[in-house]
Amino acid sequence: MAPPQPAGTMVPLPSAAGWSASGFVAAVLARLIRKGLELLSELDEAAVGHLRRLEGLLPSVWRVLDAADAGAVDLGGRALQDLLDAAYAGDDALDDVESVAGDGAGAEEARQPATAAARKPRSPLRFLLCFSPPRNSVAGGGGGHGRRSKAKISGVDLHGLSEALETMAQAAYRCASMYEHVVPPRNYATVVSGKTEDAAGETEQDDIFGREAEVEQILQDVRFGDDPHYRLAIGVLPVTGHAGAGKTALVRFVFHHEVARAEFAARMWVHVSGAFRLREQLMDQMIHAVAGQDRGADDARELLRKELTGKRFLLVLDGITDLAENQWGNLMEVLRPAARRSLIIVTTQSETVATAIGTMPVLTLGPLGSDDYWKMFKHFAFGSTEDTEECTLLGDDWDDVEEDEEELSPMEQIASDFAKKMAGLPLPAQAIGRALYFRRDDEDHWRNVLEDELWEGQDVCGISPALWLSYRHLDPRLKQCFAYCAVFSDDYVFRKEELVRMWVSQGLIYSDRAGMRLEDIGGEFFDELVQRCFFQPIGSNRYVIHNSMQELARAVATSRFFMITESSGEVPQEVRHLTIRTGNLSKLKSDLELQISPSPDHHFLNRVRTILFQADFSESDDFLDVLAHIFSMARSMRVLGLSCANITYLPPEIGQVRHLRYLNLSRNKIIDLPETLCQLYHLQVLDVSSNSPSLHPPNGITSLIHLRHLYASEVFISSIGDIKSLSNLQQLDVFTVGGSTPKDTLRRMTQLRGKLHIRDLRQVDVTEVSKGMLKGMQYLNALQLSWSSCDGQTKEISKDEELLECLQPHDNLRNLEIMGYGGVKSPSWMTKPSGSLSNVTSLYLIDCMNCKTLPPLHVLPSLEVLEIRRMPSITKVSALPQRSDQELFPKLKRLVFEGILHCAEWLTGNSKSRSMAFPCLCELEIRNCPRLTTFPDIPLSLTVMIIENVGLETLPGIIDKQPSTEEAMEATSKNGRWTSRLHKLQVHQCHSLRSLATSLLQQQHLLKSLEILSIKNCDNVICDIPDGFKDLTALRDISLYDCPKMLVDKFHTSVRTVEISECFVAQGGWVDEDPILFSVWNLKITGCSHARSDQVRKIEQLDWLSSLLNVFVLHVENTLFLRLSMFDQLPCLEILEIDGCDTFFADLSDFAWLEKLQVLSIRNCREMCRLPDNLCTLPALEELCVENCPAIEALPENGLPPSLERLSICNCGSRLIERCLDDELDRPKIAMVGVVYIDGQCIRPK
Repeated sequence: MAPPQPAGTMVPLPSAAGWSASGFVAAVLARLIRKGLELLSELDEAAVGHLRRLEGLLPSVWRVLDAADAGAVDLGGRALQDLLDAAYAGDDALDDVESVAGDGAGAEEARQPATAAARKPRSPLRFLLCFSPPRNSVAGGGGGHGRRSKAKISGVDLHGLSEALETMAQAAYRCASMYEHVVPPRNYATVVSGKTEDAAGETEQDDIFGREAEVEQILQDVRFGDDPHYRLAIGVLPVTGHAGAGKTALVRFVFHHEVARAEFAARMWVHVSGAFRLREQLMDQMIHAVAGQDRGADDARELLRKELTGKRFLLVLDGITDLAENQWGNLMEVLRPAARRSLIIVTTQSETVATAIGTMPVLTLGPLGSDDYWKMFKHFAFGSTEDTEECTLLGDDWDDVEEDEEELSPMEQIASDFAKKMAGLPLPAQAIGRALYFRRDDEDHWRNVLEDELWEGQDVCGISPALWLSYRHLDPRLKQCFAYCAVFSDDYVFRKEELVRMWVSQGLIYSDRAGMRLEDIGGEFFDELVQRCFFQPIGSNRYVIHNSMQELARAVATSRFFMITESSGEVPQEVRHLTIRTGNLSKLKSDLELQISPSPDHHFLNRVRTILFQADFSESDDFLDVLAHIFSMARSMRVLGLSCANITYLPPEIGQVRHLRYLNLSRNKIIDLPETLCQLYHLQVLDVSSNSPSLHPPNGITSLIHLRHLYASEVFISSIGDIKSLSNLQQLDVFTVGGSTPKDTLRRMTQLRGKLHIRDLRQVDVTEVSKGMLKGMQYLNALQLSWSSCDGQTKEISKDEELLECLQPHDNLRNLEIMGYGGVKSPSWMTKPSGSLSNVTSLYLIDCMNCKTLPPLHVLPSLEVLEIRRMPSITKVSALPQRSDQELFPKLKRLVFEGILHCAEWLTGNSKSRSMAFPCLCELEIRNCPRLTTFPDIPLSLTVMIIENVGLETLPGIIDKQPSTEEAMEATSKNGRWTSRLHKLQVHQCHSLRSLATSLLQQQHLLKSLEILSIKNCDNVICDIPDGFKDLTALRDISLYDCPKMLVDKFHTSVRTVEISECFVAQGGWVDEDPILFSVWNLKITGCSHARSDQVRKIEQLDWLSSLLNVFVLHVENTLFLRLSMFDQLPCLEILEIDGCDTFFADLSDFAWLEKLQVLSIRNCREMCRLPDNLCTLPALEELCVENCPAIEALPENGLPPSLERLSICNCGSRLIERCLDDELDRPKIAMVGVVYIDGQCIRPK
């Protein structure tokens, strides 16, 4: 793909693509007419005339806008540009009227539809007519509007509105006259559906086609790769191919694959899309991936080192085009503390980049075979392909499939013709395929797109015709939203909410659906653009735009968008949206013409609506002066982004930007905000997060009555004295009670959405709180109520109970968390199944130290997640049915019961009851409940069961009966039979547990999915099941650790990984030639406190230690008595890992029987004085790792095996390192080793 166009050179836009501004112009035109009618009696005669003229031109202008949107009008004409300029001016005038009039609804309400009827043409723009009253409203005497508004608006200067009406009327007349005979094509655009048919959000696992061999190759490298740098430190795998070849899709598939999830403790996806530089934004992406949050004020490099130390990681660097000097070395320095066998995958089009940084062979993606490409296109155009369809490569010639075309349906035949036009590139297939999918039943539409003239030429502006057409057939509202993305740089990573709020701030979001928030509508638009492949999710609610799509956005945005960089040219005078990517103030002043000082009204900055600063200005002392100058001129600005600019102060001239709606000051070093900030009447979004910890709001912040989203520290928010005046606020993460804050503040904040955390409730005087103060928050999704930590000795029990009674939430609440509540009983609203908890899906009760009983949670109809932690006053849980056939916890899927120290039983009724508990339960965790002796039997739906430090004498059983709910039936049916879905069972530290015979492990005929079984540190348990675990036919991984009385000698041969302790070995383990000895591949033996020295001789006599014929991985950790000599022969052993076993090599004179050993790892053997002298006799050893063994001072006297390719020495004594670097001592011994790492650094032998 060609590099992005220089910022000063605008590419010609093909008219057939459609005009991205039609929707905006139409909306402003409709709003102007509506506002003019509302103020009719206030307007002078000339303005009324312009209004009448404008309304008369409305159908003609609508036709022209419709045609322009469809690409039937020359977009280079002056008339359209004049109409757009008039629309921008009209939007400013409407803002001025609303701000001076003090209209409480403001711009938000102005963009909501009017209720008056209107004729709606068959056009993608038809939804906008709902903004306008019926035709002839002016002539028909709109005095009613005037009389109603006169009381509100009398005395307001309407000169600006009158001028806007005149300008718009003149531009509309010229446009209608010039394009008098233009007729828009019918049915050309797909109107946004307003619903998502497929999961539009973050699809973690993409479908890939024709890349199965490449996927398998990468996964093989992950598991068994022999690259020396990967084995000893960090490997780098480059993936190359032409633009659109599917590099990102392939790597994303691997990134989310179960193998990658299992192998790597940390996975990071970084969108580079340009030259690689270890910039702050790039490191932020890495930190967000591993820490789950933004870094705040911490040092990025230190935080990364801390998070990655000792962990294997997978890092994807997507879209590197070049390497800046020393930047790659800086990255490797940051990543050095990570564990060996970490991996970096780089996608790039540059063979030079791949060769420079790769340590593994380059993986080059060629074009897809025609059959794979056809299968992929059908998937996007028609939906998911059938699983049974086989994929056979037919080569690159589409003639190979001609013979089958008579079997295709008409729609498939058209799709086949589409697929032949796109040169085998996946991205165009996805884009046009998804565009067609939304009209998949409209054959005429498909044929029209197929026969479009855009297919006849070559790529326009280097962009595929398929991408142009996918854009052209968008709803006009989506066109303008996508075009706005031209303001972002190629490497920008954004969140859905961030972009939607920018759209709203720019006036790009409107709808005829009354009652819906603009943000919700914008969210639907965003989801549809994701579905249509204009945006790509990269995880954690973060998105990027493919380079080709970014070029498309820049092309359709034309000169209205401009990016100032070090190499950019002259800024076009018609620019409306600016991105600044340079910290060079001299160039910035020159490009913005700040030194020329023309009249502010004629300077192009006066018309700019967006400025995003994406540079670090910490070294520029004069930047604040430049910023002040910009603020004094850019008075039409709606969106201002100053995130990460490293400024300490905001100039007071910010108050002159009266139209500003979106202000992002996050992640700076601001210590104070000017009072003039409070003059921004229209401000909707203010982000001051991650600034100085002492940052406080300006005194007049409550005058920002249209503020909808506030992102700030807890200190900042708690300092807003009269926050209830911000009644339109929809985002308030934390509300801290105390100080001078009125206790009824929240009663008026009924627009809050998302999550609200109310802290320090113990400071509240309950006499100041009225009942139902949260009842009006109908849009709130999650509520967290926290008192200060309760030690159980509080004297405020009754006050806590009264307070919680007053904090009843709205019935729409979905998630509720109560922490530190000091009351004894629950409030009444928690005891009524049809009350405030009727729609709650997640409930968390934590640190409620005095609470003695739980409310009747078992009857809640929607509850799916229940976590009860650290409530020591509860002595029993009584969840009794009200009728014999009642299901208890009918929809619960996850239950956590932790730290309930005195609870002895969990009751669900008598054994004769037909009621069933937990019919849908999938995850059960019971921890630190040492007195709990009884718990109900578990359902077939359970998949994970974790029992730790619990007083159970026997484990629960499985309820072997068919569930009644459809959801539970789907969860348990397997191949037409009713079996348990349990795949993981973990039982640790249950010292009262004595028997397994009466538990679910006796019901092995139901446990056909159990793959992982772990029983550890259970002092008294015995295996009293006659056939042991022989019938667990799916068991793959078993751990039996530190259970001195339990010996299980029968397993199914499905077992592949076994972890046992020395006491298990001392009891005898298995008999010689037991079938399990032939099935085990991975064996781990760990030391334990129950192994005794008098058992050594018994262990030495065990024959089965020499019968592990198929074990290829042996891990021995902290054992006292095991010696390698006890394993007489391990014919398949390839990997031997020794951890903390100082004497494991004692009395061993011969290594030759380990003829297949390839990897030897010796760690944490602090008293091991030397490596085995006969190490050189290992014939196949390729890798030796010695770590944290400070007593070893030299390499073996006899040298190293000649087969050794990789050597790593880390955290060992200084003497050993000195000898390895000394030509007279041990350096000759490592001279023939391929790659040597010492303390994380690669040492090149001489």
